[in-house]
Amino acid sequence: MPSGGGGDGGPTETGFSQRVGDADREAVAAQLRDHFADGRLTHEELNERLDQAFAAKTEADLNTVMRDLPHVSRPFADAPTGAAWQGQARPGPPPGGGRGPGSPIEFRLDTGSGVPTYLQLVQQVEHALRLGYLKPGDQLPKVRDVVSSLAINPNTVLKAYRELETKGLAAGRPGQGTFVQATLSQVALPELNTLRRSLLGWLSTADAAGLDEDGIVALFTSALRDFHEGRGRPSGRRGAAGDETEGVA
Repeated sequence: MPSGGGGDGGPTETGFSQRVGDADREAVAAQLRDHFADGRLTHEELNERLDQAFAAKTEADLNTVMRDLPHVSRPFADAPTGAAWQGQARPGPPPGGGRGPGSPIEFRLDTGSGVPTYLQLVQQVEHALRLGYLKPGDQLPKVRDVVSSLAINPNTVLKAYRELETKGLAAGRPGQGTFVQATLSQVALPELNTLRRSLLGWLSTADAAGLDEDGIVALFTSALRDFHEGRGRPSGRRGAAGDETEGVA
């Protein structure tokens, strides 16, 4: 049953007017995501009901959110709390990164990069598209798999996938997951392999010279900037800001 007024600090009432806390809202949100994964809700319906769930004040509000949907186990007590979704109370993730069965890519997080988590996921998909690791029709890791392996909030994964959909790079299929819809401009795979081997050789030379990772990044960034300036091209990263989807095919 709902945890009462602890999450909101308000008085506890009786019946369907009983106030609910954050754990109760998260429990309903978890059920909504399960219903989306099972094909009972579209992406738009999921987002609408999630907004309603997190704005809910009473048990009656949450019952309205779950209208016409069957309950999955117990609606409140079985779901993890907000702290668990944030990785503070969730059991440790299994080995590896955020890759689900059937997906050719694996998400990894760099907690020290300063880049928002959702944007790291978006960038990793874009990099995989540019390098040919992903192609139209490939499935992205399922939300629940990414949440389980990386111990992050499911809303973060949903935000990343919505961003990819906005860019025209992916599309959700109710009950199935999110799939690559378009690719980005890329060099043919044989040329990429040759370039990769050359770059690995350069990295070995830099490492032997005593450069650490930060030093290698600084040197490469400086050389890349000089290269662009020599060609009369702006030194900013291609695809930044509004040009991120340049080359969508």
